[in-house]
Amino acid sequence: MKTLEEVLEMLQDRLDRSTLEDYIARQWLRPVSRATGWYFEAIDISRLELVCHLTQDIHINDEGMDVVLSLLDQLYGLRTQMQKLSHAIARQPSQVQADIMTAIEQWAKAGALSHCHPKHLITLQLLWHHFLMYPVLYP
Repeated sequence: MKTLEEVLEMLQDRLDRSTLEDYIARQWLRPVSRATGWYFEAIDISRLELVCHLTQDIHINDEGMDVVLSLLDQLYGLRTQMQKLSHAIARQPSQVQADIMTAIEQWAKAGALSHCHPKHLITLQLLWHHFLMYPVLYP
């Protein structure tokens, strides 16, 4: 973990104390708060670098950042759920895995996934196969 001062030193050409404290107040960053100050884990620093890039280089305004970060948080949450699901499925017998894939294909053909663009259905199938073939990549 790094202190607030260490983070400011790392990113001294990208942000100042006031801006960093503003990001924390807006809850764009959630460092650990202790009696001795704020402490940033590696994930917090990565998120801070992303926020700096989006606000300074791409010029996304504060309201836009709220939306972008909310969507990213949702995406990461869904990715975590997908990883857990893929691990649970990968632990099943191969016939159960095949039955699940068949069910997905049947839902797609029956229109249960009709709101999905065909390209996304193909992507879903490719992701499914990827997760089954490479489960070790998704701890």
